[in-house]
Amino acid sequence: MNNFMKLFAIFLFIQIQIALSQPNVIQQLCKRNRYQPLCVSTLNHDPRSKTSDPQGLASISIDATKKKANDTLTYLICELERTGGDRAAFERYGTCVDTDYGASTTRYLPEAMANLKAKNFSAAIANLQDVMSATGNCEDQFAGDCPLPVTQRNKAVHDITDMTADIIRTFV
Repeated sequence: MNNFMKLFAIFLFIQIQIALSQPNVIQQLCKRNRYQPLCVSTLNHDPRSKTSDPQGLASISIDATKKKANDTLTYLICELERTGGDRAAFERYGTCVDTDYGASTTRYLPEAMANLKAKNFSAAIANLQDVMSATGNCEDQFAGDCPLPVTQRNKAVHDITDMTADIIRTFV
């Protein structure tokens, strides 16, 4: 076997080992997570996870959380527009849009990402807790009469945010 073939075989072996070890990293990271199936599926869904270390996986999880929060924000804006200016609906949906999800997508989640990158894990977790509080605040705007689609979206954002906080807690 010439030197090129030896180098190629070593390179191929290393690549296979990396590929085989990544699912194990995700499994290990998600093993103690309260939302284990959500954690595994969220991280496996993103192609970047194949080559990410645990902190990179936490970053992927924040991105997925931001996407879910943005999707909910878009839904709430559409529902607000659909009400045609009804004052009560504006107070309910408007608060969710401006105060709760608006703050989550423009402040709390970008700060969580910045704190993760700075390895300020406790602050990143606090940012994520603010997002979880925002989902509850949005739910409370409807005073026990929250439409089911809003409740389901709030729960989805809460759960993925809590899952992300659990991932970051493994670094503390």
